[in-house]
Amino acid sequence: MSIMQLKNKVVVITGSSSGIGQNTAIAFAKEGSKLVVNYKTNKNGAEETLRQIKKTGSQGLIFQGDVSDENTVKRLFKKTLEVFKKVDILINNAGWPTPGYLEETNKNHWLANFNDNFFTTVLCSKEAVTIMKKQGGGKIINTASIMGIDYGGREGVIAYSAAKAAVINFTKTLAKQVAPTILVNAVAPGRTQTPYYDQFDKKTIKYFIDANPIGRMINPEEITEAFLFIAKNDALVGSVVTVDGGYMLKFGKSFK
Repeated sequence: MSIMQLKNKVVVITGSSSGIGQNTAIAFAKEGSKLVVNYKTNKNGAEETLRQIKKTGSQGLIFQGDVSDENTVKRLFKKTLEVFKKVDILINNAGWPTPGYLEETNKNHWLANFNDNFFTTVLCSKEAVTIMKKQGGGKIINTASIMGIDYGGREGVIAYSAAKAAVINFTKTLAKQVAPTILVNAVAPGRTQTPYYDQFDKKTIKYFIDANPIGRMINPEEITEAFLFIAKNDALVGSVVTVDGGYMLKFGKSFK
């Protein structure tokens, strides 16, 4: 059967205290899944995610911790197994862009971007693969970005773009290694209306909107639909599902 039902599936979502991660956690809860909500610093956001999960009638738990730390990741999955006994789906969503043109960056800047946006994915995937192999299957879905696709990288977030490109290559390589037992895919969002964009002025936001053929920013719920689609489909392996409002069709503009 190519359509997987999500009821009673245990879903671990890193970085699920706001934005795409929060919306995705709530959406899976509405499908009847059991959720593990991970956050690094946004406790209030994580608690709101859990409240919304419980409103659907589903179960959930909160795990605080920086998933770029190997020991923290081990504790996350240990806690998940203690409470829910299995891990059916891992969504690697933790991450945050730190902007900077190359000449403005240093090694620490690059390490921070890769720790937040790439090694979080690697470390969590490693633990999940070990568990999923023992239990006979599972799915991993990584949050990539249009910034990591071909010519999608932007000059002002060069380290972040490189980290997301690494996520995409990692997704495809791991998918080949662990299929058919474990199915690994990714979602590449475009400019999505999340708290990250609160920092930009109206002129910059207008640039983002004008670059999208749909004429607006993407809603987090629209990205969530891609995660649900991948989670339910058993024929996707090593795919990167792009949800960008047509941004890549108009790519080519630069700005500072």
